[in-house]
Amino acid sequence: MLIGLILKFAVMAVFLFMFWRRPSINWGVGLLTVTSAVLLDTFLGTFNRDEMLAQFGFFFYVIAGLLIGGAAYWLFSLFQPVQMLVQPGRGTAPVAAAPPPAAALGSTAVKFSPGTDETGTAFDRQMIFEEIRDRLSRDDVLDLLFDLGIRDNEVMNLQQEMQQLIINVMELTAQRGQTGQLALAVERILTPPAPETLPRLEKISLESPPTILRHYLLAHYDLEKLQKTAVALGIDWEQLTVTSKKSRVRDLLLYLYRRNQVDELIDLMHENAATAKES
Repeated sequence: MLIGLILKFAVMAVFLFMFWRRPSINWGVGLLTVTSAVLLDTFLGTFNRDEMLAQFGFFFYVIAGLLIGGAAYWLFSLFQPVQMLVQPGRGTAPVAAAPPPAAALGSTAVKFSPGTDETGTAFDRQMIFEEIRDRLSRDDVLDLLFDLGIRDNEVMNLQQEMQQLIINVMELTAQRGQTGQLALAVERILTPPAPETLPRLEKISLESPPTILRHYLLAHYDLEKLQKTAVALGIDWEQLTVTSKKSRVRDLLLYLYRRNQVDELIDLMHENAATAKES
């Protein structure tokens, strides 16, 4: 009996660890289901099982049904990313550098096997996929594209679902050997660097990674300051995305990178900093 109890708590510990490592509804349901099943079985084993079942009556079958349903949901969600079917007929065809669109994949099952980056470091691509799917919003994924230097038309098309966008990002970064950069970019979005850990303004130049500029503007510029900066650079502020500060910053930088005006932004940032010191 002691061995059985140890095994039960070992299973609970595994589910608890997985929920801590990958906090999501899937593992939350799994942990709740396993914990409830273990507690119920321990309770029935402690007292007279037959008498307890008689006391529960029909309510026991309700509990059992809920536990079976929770287990079924957990199993389905666990294997869904591995065996997800890609829907045919998705809008326009991507450019040549893009991963295969849904129409090209047809009914082939998509599986994210472990991958490596350009240095040969191994990564759990399935875990990266689940992190993006469960913890990032669409706006966060657009920031992810910006940080990785991926153009929208390389992974996006009309009437595209979020899941298909993530699949395209996963496949394109694997083709480019950017799996390691993708994992790091996801972590930076989930836990943005603190302002004090960012490079000082005098260290930022045209050669600085775009993600450094994005995080610096987010940390040190409010919406009013961003608007004044855009106006000073001759940009119509109202034409930028209006959903959030993150979207404003991303669209501002994309606009400047497309027109080779990032150096003007950096010069203006230095001028603003010098003016603020003088005042």
